[in-house]
Amino acid sequence: MNALSNDLRFTVRQMRKSPGFTAVAILTLALGIGASTAIYSVIRSLVLDPVPGREPGRLMEIAEQDKKAEEKGRFYGVGPPTLQVLRANQDWFDDLAWCTSSESTRRTDEFVEEVMGAEVSPNFFSFLGTRPLLGRTFAPDEITPTDRDGTVAGDSVLVLGYGLWQSVFGGDPTVLGRTLELGKHRFTVIGVMPRHFKFPFGSTQYWMAVKDPPVRPDIGIAANFQVLVRLKSGMSPEPVQAMLGTLSQRVLREFSEHRMYKYQLNREGWTVRMRPLRDAFSDPKLQRTLVGLLSAIGFVLLIVCANIANLMLAKAENRQQELAVRAALGAGRFRLLRQLFTESVLLAMVGGAGGLLCSWGGVRALLALVPDWKSRLKPVQLDGPALVFTLLAVLGTSLLFGLAPAWRAYRTPAGQALKQGEARATLHAGWRRYRAALVITEVALTLVLLVGAGLMLQSVARLLRVNPGFDPENLLRVTVRLPWEKYSYDRPRERNAMLAALHEHLSALPGVAAVGIDKQNFPRPILVEERAEPLEVLQVGCGVEESDLFRAMRVQLQAGRLLRRDDIIRDKYFHQTDLDSGSSAVVINESLARLAWPGEVAVGKSFRMDNKKSKRRYEVVGVVGDIRHFSYAQKVEPAFYRPYQEFDLAGLAPAFLIRVTGAPAPLIPAIRRELKALEGEMRTPDIRVVRQALYEATQPQRTYMLYLVIFAVVGLTLAAIGIFGVLAYSVARRTREIGIRMAVGADRGQVLGMILGEGARLLALGVVVGIGAAAGLTRFLQHQLFDVSPTDPLVFAAVALVLVSVGLLACFMPARRAASTNPMEALRQG
Repeated sequence: MNALSNDLRFTVRQMRKSPGFTAVAILTLALGIGASTAIYSVIRSLVLDPVPGREPGRLMEIAEQDKKAEEKGRFYGVGPPTLQVLRANQDWFDDLAWCTSSESTRRTDEFVEEVMGAEVSPNFFSFLGTRPLLGRTFAPDEITPTDRDGTVAGDSVLVLGYGLWQSVFGGDPTVLGRTLELGKHRFTVIGVMPRHFKFPFGSTQYWMAVKDPPVRPDIGIAANFQVLVRLKSGMSPEPVQAMLGTLSQRVLREFSEHRMYKYQLNREGWTVRMRPLRDAFSDPKLQRTLVGLLSAIGFVLLIVCANIANLMLAKAENRQQELAVRAALGAGRFRLLRQLFTESVLLAMVGGAGGLLCSWGGVRALLALVPDWKSRLKPVQLDGPALVFTLLAVLGTSLLFGLAPAWRAYRTPAGQALKQGEARATLHAGWRRYRAALVITEVALTLVLLVGAGLMLQSVARLLRVNPGFDPENLLRVTVRLPWEKYSYDRPRERNAMLAALHEHLSALPGVAAVGIDKQNFPRPILVEERAEPLEVLQVGCGVEESDLFRAMRVQLQAGRLLRRDDIIRDKYFHQTDLDSGSSAVVINESLARLAWPGEVAVGKSFRMDNKKSKRRYEVVGVVGDIRHFSYAQKVEPAFYRPYQEFDLAGLAPAFLIRVTGAPAPLIPAIRRELKALEGEMRTPDIRVVRQALYEATQPQRTYMLYLVIFAVVGLTLAAIGIFGVLAYSVARRTREIGIRMAVGADRGQVLGMILGEGARLLALGVVVGIGAAAGLTRFLQHQLFDVSPTDPLVFAAVALVLVSVGLLACFMPARRAASTNPMEALRQG
C-alpha cells in the first residue's frame, strides 16, 4: 500500500508537469466513456433487460395467433374465452395477470379531453413488482363495478399516470384521496406511478382494476387482453407451450359459436402461443439505432486510446534516461512497469469520473430517440450495471493506451538509455511502425465516422427536399373528434350535417382561402379484373367541390376529373353501399394506378370490394398524385378516394385541411372557438401547422445525424492531433539529421516536402483502410438512410477530401518547423 501511495503521488506530479496533455487526455476520455456509458444504459434498460424484478426470465406473455399474424410478427392478446380457460388451468403458473386498453373522457374548460388508460386485473402491479411514486396500488377487493357487457358502471378507485398527475393536479403531492371525474363516474386517487412507468402502452394515463371480462355468446369482444404469467420455478417454456397448444383445441371446441370467435377461430393456423415478456419491448429499429450509436462512440473511444497511446509513447521516450537512472538505483523492471501502468489507470479513472458526469446529460439526450408511444417498465438511469460498464471501460482504455509505452520502457536496457542523450536518441524501427500504425488506425476509424455522418447529412437533406405531393405552406390540419353518442355509425344524417356545418363556419373565418375534408381509413382488399389476387388498398374519405381535399391541398390531378356532388351516395355508409348494385365514382392515386393497371390508362377502369356479398363496382374517374400526409419519409400506399359521406365509424375523426392567405398559426384560437361553439361535447381537436409537423416528423433522423456529426468532428479533431503529434515528435527527434541534410545542400522546400510526404503516406494508408472498412460497415446504417446508398461515391469522395485536407493542414505545421531549422544550431546539439 505504501508503494502504491508513492506511485499515485508521483503520477499526480507527472500529470501536473504536463497540464496540456493531461487536460486533452481527460476531456477526450470523459467524452468517450461518458457517451458509451449513456448509450449502454439506454440499451440495457430498453432492450437487453427491460423487465424489472427478480427472475424476469420467468415472466411470459400469452396471445392468440394465426398463421398470418405469426408471419408478420404480431402478438396482440387473447379474447375472454381464452382468458377464462387460462384461469382454469394455472397449474403451470405461479401467478397470472392481465391488462387491456381503456378510453375515457374528462371535461375541461374548453373541450372534452380523451384520456387513454388501462383496465387491469387487481394483481397487475404486484405481479410486475412495481411500486408507485405516491400512495399504493390496488387491494384485492378494490374492483371497479362493471355491467354485464364489461362496461364501467360505477365509482371506484384509480391509480394515476405521471403525466395525468402533472396535467390535472399540477404534480400536487397531496393528491391522494382526491377525486377525478372520468366519463360519468368519479374515481378516488389512491396512487401515482413514476414517470418511467408506461405499460401496457406508452400513452397510458390511468389504471383501474376490474374483474375478468364476461364470456357471452351474444357479444363480441376482441382478442386484446394482454395476459402475463409467471412460470413456476424451474419450469421451462417448452412443456408450457405444449400445454397451451392443447388448450387451443379446447377453445376451438367450446367457443366456436361465440359471436366474435366465429371469425377468429376459423383463421388458418389459429392457436395460443407464449413468449418472454421482454420480447414485448423489442423494437428492432430502436435497437439498431442505439447499437449503431454505441458502435460509433466505440470508434471514438478507440481513436482516443490510439491518440493517448501515441502521446504517452512520446513521453516515455523522453523519460528513458529518468527511467534508466531509477533502474540503476535499484528499481526493477516490474516496478517501472507498475509505475507506468499506474499513470495510465489513474488518467483513465479521472477520465471515467468525468465520463459519469457527462453520461447524466447523455442519457436524457438519448431519450429523444425513444418514441413516446413505446411502453416501458424501468427507468433509464445510471445504476450498478452502468457503473460496472464504466469501470470496464476505464480498465480497457487504460490497457489499450498504456500497454505499449509501458512495454517500451520495460524492453529498453538501462545501459543503452543512459548512453543516449535525448537529442541523439533514435526510435527503433519497430516502434516507429507501431506509432505509424496507430495514426493509420485513427485516420481509418475517423473516415468511417465521417462517412456515417456524411450519409446521414445527405439523407436528411434529401428527406427535407421531398415533395410531399401537395403544397404544405400556409396549411393547417384540424382533426376533430365528434362525440360517439350523437354521431355514431347509424346516424349518418346527423354526422354529415355536423361536418357540413363545421366546413361552412371554418370557411367563413377571415383569411381562409379553402377548406377540404379528409378521413384516413383502414386498408381494404379490392378485386381488379386484370389481377387474380386481391390488392390491399387504403381507402380515404374526402370532400367534394367546395370541400374538395385536393383543391385545398393543391394536389396535382394527373388524369380524368375530381369527384362531384352528384357522385355522393347520400346518407349511406360503405357496408350498405357495397351491397347495392350499380357503380360509384372514385379517384385513385398514382401508386394504385401503377399497381393495378401498369402501363395502361386507369381512368375508366373499375374494381369491387373483396367480399362475396359485394355487388357494387367502383369506376375510376380521376388519378391524383401520391400524398405524404404526415411525414416526408412516409411510405405511400395505393389508395382510392370516395366521398366521406359514405363512411361509418371513419366519419367520427375527420380532418379539415385549411388553406389560409397568411401565416396559419394565428388562426388557431379562432378555429378552436368555432369548433367549441358548434359542438359543446367535442373532444379536444388536434390542430397542426402542416409544414411544421412535416419538419418535426424528421426529428429522429435529425437527432441521429447530430450525434454522428458530433462523434465524427471529435474523431477528426483527434486524428488531426494524432498526426500533428507524431510528426512534431519525429521532427524533434530528427533535428540533427535535418540539420545535416540542410548543411549538405538540401533546401527548405525539400525538407518541407520530406515531412509532408511522411504525413501524406500515413494519411493515404489510413484513407484506403478506412474506405474499405466504411464500405463494409455502413450497410448497417441502411435502416436510417433515406434515398441514399450506404456506399454513395459522392459522400465517400467528399469525406476523403475533407480528411486529407485537415490531415495535411496538421502535417504542415511540423513540416514548416522542420524547414525553419538552423543547420548550425542543429549540428551543435547532441
